[in-house]
Amino acid sequence: MDPNMEKTFNALKRNHFKVEYVEKAEDVAGIILNLIPEDATFEMAGGLSVDQTGVKKLLIERGYKGLVPDPEGFKPYVVHKTRKDILLVSTNAVTLDGKLVNIDGMGNRVTGMVYGPKQTILVVGRNKIVKDVNEALDRVQNVIAPYHAWNMGVPTPCAKTRKCEDCNSPARICNITTIISKKPPGMDFTIILVNEDLGLGWDPEWPEERKEKIAAAYRDAWKNLMAEMGPPPPRES
Repeated sequence: MDPNMEKTFNALKRNHFKVEYVEKAEDVAGIILNLIPEDATFEMAGGLSVDQTGVKKLLIERGYKGLVPDPEGFKPYVVHKTRKDILLVSTNAVTLDGKLVNIDGMGNRVTGMVYGPKQTILVVGRNKIVKDVNEALDRVQNVIAPYHAWNMGVPTPCAKTRKCEDCNSPARICNITTIISKKPPGMDFTIILVNEDLGLGWDPEWPEERKEKIAAAYRDAWKNLMAEMGPPPPRES
């Protein structure tokens, strides 16, 4: 195991999370299928890292609820009225001392990590590991959020400048910041560390080839998700 991965693995354990480690993204599916009970309902708030493992297709084939896109089309601000059994998602960053750092637009992704589902499962690629909370916040604000906003076509200043402008835009996607230092009590919380790059995030000092490979895989996963969702519903005039 890579030294940073091993250090993060052990720190998460000390922070009372259940932790699994796999070498390949393709190995994630078996762990998740073994973790979940029959007839569970799911929420996937984002989670392109999860999509990249191929597990969602297997879960749909097994008949689990909550993973099939809304037939009425893409609804980016759906608020679920009922809590799901399982939240299946990733994290923006995980520190070497085992903290989970996330920044969200409206809170649908981070809320479930803190309280709500019976079980939370996070799939975390090696590229999400950072030194500490300060580096995590810098990574999210100046790499992840600007690139995500640009890819989605969100009209925020960071989508143009590719760095945080601490904007006051109505379309701002960085409104809520959470730092989970230890596993919340009473929660069933499993983190699957994967020794591959998954989702969005990189160190700006990394080689351009590696950064572009991560970005291209993210764009493909996003494109596939949008194809599943179908076209946005027509706006009322």
